[in-house]
Amino acid sequence: MKKQSLLFLLMILSLTTYAQIKFEQGYFIDNNGTKTECFIKNVDWHDNPSQIQYKMSEDAKVKMGYIRNIKEFGVSDLKYVRATVNIDMSSEELNHLSANKNPEFKEATLFLKHIVQGEANLYQYEEGNLIRYFYQVGDKDIQQLIYKTYRVTQEIVNGVRKERTNKIDKNNRYKQQLWTDVKCDNIKESDAVKTNYKKNSLVKYFVKYNECKDPSFVNTRKQEDRDLFNLTIRPGINFSSLKPNIDESNFVIDNSSRDIGDFEDKSGLRFGIEAEFILPFNKNKWGIFIEPTYQSYKSELVIEYINFLGTNTRTYTVDYKSIELPVGLRHYMFVSDKSKLFVNAAYVLDFEFDSTLVVRNNSSTPIVNKLKSKTNIAIGCGYKYNDRYSIEARYATTREIGGIFDYSSFSVILGYSLF
Repeated sequence: MKKQSLLFLLMILSLTTYAQIKFEQGYFIDNNGTKTECFIKNVDWHDNPSQIQYKMSEDAKVKMGYIRNIKEFGVSDLKYVRATVNIDMSSEELNHLSANKNPEFKEATLFLKHIVQGEANLYQYEEGNLIRYFYQVGDKDIQQLIYKTYRVTQEIVNGVRKERTNKIDKNNRYKQQLWTDVKCDNIKESDAVKTNYKKNSLVKYFVKYNECKDPSFVNTRKQEDRDLFNLTIRPGINFSSLKPNIDESNFVIDNSSRDIGDFEDKSGLRFGIEAEFILPFNKNKWGIFIEPTYQSYKSELVIEYINFLGTNTRTYTVDYKSIELPVGLRHYMFVSDKSKLFVNAAYVLDFEFDSTLVVRNNSSTPIVNKLKSKTNIAIGCGYKYNDRYSIEARYATTREIGGIFDYSSFSVILGYSLF
């Protein structure tokens, strides 16, 4: 178990090391206002960056650009603007909520992600679990849209005792900011009230405002519509082998000392349904998946042996069925807009059922041994087309079964994504 956990960790680290994010055409503007066209390493940042890596040409040396020297940069559909703002860094985690209703501002110089560009601009800052939105109307200063979850302590009189209870409340001042500072003829107060402190909801509000101010408005900050969940049917073929890992003496019928040979390699159908969650950063290159899969293996081994009674035969029949549950990490490498390669590694739980080893010979009744299985590791690589069709080759390391057998398999898996 410990060896398999270590092997799985090493595989995940190898995947992370192998993953490459390419340099894409972009630009940056320095403190003097000079715009430089270059190639920027686009990692589709989850947390807002404070620096970038860039090259002046595809073959040039990699350089670093720091927030102190760069006022703005853009790559692909992303744009970041440097701003010195007051930001509320209060925790949103339930165990660390502040008892202060008001934002606890601190001044910071940040790269803000520009998500709506127009008469009214909307920006986003993200750091770990912290997400803050900022706005700017015309040439006014950039300000934070204030939203805060905080803790309220109440005293409740229960008979003769006073009990202190905690309640979670929210400061939704951003709605008043929207109605006061970002309103137009086509916007009602109810529009501001119904707007959630979520990216899509705020984008919708700011786009509506900008369209009111300028009927020809188009949001040049394109919002990527990401499909972050895939459900895929995955039938395939298993090529399986079963070998003894101890001698036969643990379950012999008589006192003879013999070793069991290897069982015949078998091919069989497997059927899985995979749920994949695409991580919302690094350009959709990473995914976490879980794939309940039915698989089976059945084989028979006949051994002849000689004792004082003469020549006898012993028959070993293995009937192994289980639901495998791989849980793993996948990395995609884009070949074109519709084609991508992938590699993955998974930790495989195995839930056997009605699995037996039956031993028969000429001189006694059959002995039925129930088989219990352990976990193992699986690694695979494959190809996906149009986010719909896929094929994967997967190798599964040895899995111990019944304490007496080593089971391993190689699979060819087809996939069809329902959504």
